[in-house]
Amino acid sequence: MEKDPKQKYAESLERMLQSHYYNLKKRIEEFREKCLIVTPGKSIPRGIIIDIREIYKEIRQSLSEIKSIQNLLQGRYRQYYRKNPLRDKEILEIEFQAKNYYSKFESGLKEIWKQKMPAIKREEQKGDKSDRKEIHHGAGS
Repeated sequence: MEKDPKQKYAESLERMLQSHYYNLKKRIEEFREKCLIVTPGKSIPRGIIIDIREIYKEIRQSLSEIKSIQNLLQGRYRQYYRKNPLRDKEILEIEFQAKNYYSKFESGLKEIWKQKMPAIKREEQKGDKSDRKEIHHGAGS
């Protein structure tokens, strides 16, 4: 018996949903590990901040796509869609974890900047004083 085209499309949407879900599970672990690197007192490898922000964007995009696919399946293809409460719960947990890890990353970044700012200001003040001397000496010549 040939499947209805709508049923085939619903099944392909379900496969896409499952694929996004598995990729999301992998990405959240990588994201967590990278976010834990950013803490005051530790040296941060170059590019890690950009990597974290990019991964967070990808996670949010995947979550958005998952929700869109779920809405489409629940609306237009309701008769072919079987909910998976366990997967839905895990997706919500991943969304919460991503927000939580990113929040911790941002607060760690702020702390690092707070620690570095006094040193940067001292360097700027030293630079200002030497600039003034150069200007002063230049005017007297």
